[in-house]
Amino acid sequence: MLKEFFTNVLSIESVLTKYVLGVAIFILAVIAIKYIAKTLQWATEKFLNKRQIIGRGWVSLIIKHKVLNHFFFAIGLCFLVGINDFFLMSEFPKFTSFILRLINIVIIAEFTLLIAACLSVFGDKYSRSVKMPLKGIVQAIQVVCWLVAIILMVSIIVNKEPVYLLGGLTALSAILLLIFKDSILGLVSGFQLSLNDLVRVGDWIVIPGQGADGEVVDILLSTVRVKNWDNTIVNVPAYDLVSHSFTNWRAMSESGARRIKRAVNIDIHSIRFLTPEEIEKLKSISLLKDYLAKKEKELADYNKKVEHRENIYNTRRLTNIGTFRAYCQEYLRHNKNITQKFTCMVRQLEPTSEGLPLEVYAFSNDTNWVSYEGIQADIFDHLLSIIPVFDLKVYERYSNN
Repeated sequence: MLKEFFTNVLSIESVLTKYVLGVAIFILAVIAIKYIAKTLQWATEKFLNKRQIIGRGWVSLIIKHKVLNHFFFAIGLCFLVGINDFFLMSEFPKFTSFILRLINIVIIAEFTLLIAACLSVFGDKYSRSVKMPLKGIVQAIQVVCWLVAIILMVSIIVNKEPVYLLGGLTALSAILLLIFKDSILGLVSGFQLSLNDLVRVGDWIVIPGQGADGEVVDILLSTVRVKNWDNTIVNVPAYDLVSHSFTNWRAMSESGARRIKRAVNIDIHSIRFLTPEEIEKLKSISLLKDYLAKKEKELADYNKKVEHRENIYNTRRLTNIGTFRAYCQEYLRHNKNITQKFTCMVRQLEPTSEGLPLEVYAFSNDTNWVSYEGIQADIFDHLLSIIPVFDLKVYERYSNN
């Protein structure tokens, strides 16, 4: 019956009607194969779920990217290649050639989808375990696969060898470069980011002018996706990361230390020399005991050599700001939350109209943002509270009103 049906269809005098019916039959065959492929995928997933292995690494990614669906569909399409023998269509070479071209085009497209899905599985599996921006590279390979597939499909349509089409593409290279400019720049930039290890998924980066200040969540073919700390998403062209400067905080995270750099403005009018009585009182502070003993001996030895030392203005004396700075230094040195592997100091900055800045420059041993802010706050809570002990005042601007 099938043979008689196709013989009757192919004996139709109208060429247009013949080809329309042929395409309709072909579409119905493809739909049937697609339905069978989905049924096989469903059965496979049910089997894997029953064995409780559907949620595991590779299996879950294969299901997510529909690799099984593409695989079964591609295999089913391959059976259509034998339609010429099955329906005895060799007697009608033009019609057979037309149908086979359609089949080959669909097979190329489906196998390309299968390869792209497998590449996506590979990219998702290893995107966080390798240094390079794997997802961008996977997308670049997928684009190349589709370009090859398109060339093959066009060559089938025009019945020419792919080499002839490649030769013709050289004339369209300028147009193709213009159309795919962003993709090409993104691809090259992605390789540069990879080779130079400039950015990885999970890095905290800051890009001035782009509104990006957060964690890199994805590195695509032509863009880098950054999730800001306010949970907004910024897509930054990969080319901008190569052609412009940006800050990457990865080294800070890897070092296990985060810098504290903050100053307290001391009222200049409260800075003065310490009296002997105040020095004796400050000796009761354990962090200052050794410092004061060493400093008193050093000053006494120096002042013995000074002429007219009966005049206190000719001698060296301890100041409240210098002693407070020494206290801050010792406090940081004994603080368990401050690492001693990096620079740890308390320094004076240039005096301004708002007082004398006394800056703490140290590194916490915890890079977690919340913990870091807590460590920093605890340090300055203590320092601001103990300033009055040294008879110093924090600068405050008073309104004339």
